[in-house]
Formats: sequence, C-alpha cells, structure tokens
Amino acid sequence: MELPADLTRELEKFVGNIDPSTKKGRKRLAILEAAISMFAESGYRATSMDELASEVGVAKGTLYLYFPKKVDLLIACVAYEKLRWVPELSAVLTGSAPAPERLKQWIVAVLLLPSRSPLMLRLLEDAEMAAMLADIPPELMSEGEHFNEELLQPLLDEVAGPEHRWSPVELRDRVQVIASLSHIAPALRYESLRPGMSPERFAAILADFVVDGIRPRPEGDQST
Repeated sequence: MELPADLTRELEKFVGNIDPSTKKGRKRLAILEAAISMFAESGYRATSMDELASEVGVAKGTLYLYFPKKVDLLIACVAYEKLRWVPELSAVLTGSAPAPERLKQWIVAVLLLPSRSPLMLRLLEDAEMAAMLADIPPELMSEGEHFNEELLQPLLDEVAGPEHRWSPVELRDRVQVIASLSHIAPALRYESLRPGMSPERFAAILADFVVDGIRPRPEGDQST
C-alpha cells in the first residue's frame, strides 16, 4: 500500500530536513526535540525562543533561520511527533500477524498514543494550545482520516471475514467507531477511568471487547 509512504512524505514537508548525516539536519532535529518538550511542558506563549536557543546551543538568530516564526516551529513539532508514529502504526496494520491480533494492536497503540505524545496531549487539553490549532494546516490535522479509510477498513474486512453479518455501510460505520476511540485516549491518564489498572491493561481489555465482537455469522444464523 502507498499510503504510509504518502503520509510520511506529507509530514516530512512540514518537518523539514532532519537527516542526521548532515549538520543542518542534526541541528533542526535537536531544535524540534527540545521545542516539543518545552511546548508540552510550558504551553505556546510561555515557551521562550531565547530559552530554546540556549537549550539547543545556538544563537537566537540561528533559530529563526530554521523557523522564521514560532508558529512555524509549532507546526513542525506537531508534524514531527506524528511522523514518529507512522512506522509503528503502519507496521501494525500491514504486518504478518493474524488480522484480529493486528486490529487489537492498532487499538492499543491508538489508545496509548497521547501518553507517548506529550505535545499532542497538551494540544488536546490546554485551551491556549488548542487555540493554536487554527494556525495549523488542516491537511496536517486530517491525514489520519485517510490512514483509517485506506488501511483500517481492509483490516476490519479481514477480521469480519466473508460470512460476516453486516452490510458494507455497517462495516464502514464500525471503522469510524474504532477510529473514534482515539478521542477517549487522553482520558486514560486519569485513574478514575481505569481504577486499579494501568493504561496498557485497560487498552488491551477494550481491544479484546471490540475485536471479539467482530465475528463471522455463526453457521445457520440468518439474522441481520
């Protein structure tokens, strides 16, 4: 499938050159990694470009050569954080494990993604940071929809099997429901949602419920 490569190229356009074999690539990567940490910890306005330059070990003017405006830096950071997830998620969906296992792995990965993506979590929960979403290109925020449609739909079809009990519309609706699980992912950090369980265990149990409910129609069952 071409989508992971296409998605990677789209994100790389926003990230810029981070080739570790080049001096500029290493410097840009260092700026992004430091900026993600600072944006996630302090928010957008409180993140100081002076402090970032000092943290990375460059002059402030050099920092602006890489990112002319702070919002440009934020956009690149969002893209870079997403870019780090593409290989893992695409490997789950296109791997060699049985389809039900791959779907469970996908659900678990999506549910745990915010806890491993500090900038994403801040964007989702901080009102000031959320306001910055208006400055982030819409194609950067919506590429996951195509990811779901092109890769998750075939996987769900494979899990359901040829004898499933749903119409094509019903299967598409189930893809949307599974994809929407990402919206509850940030809440997994609250123990009140998962009393006595780790986020990983909660995610695994939920994945079991979802995938085990997608079964082929039992032999002789003519229900719709």
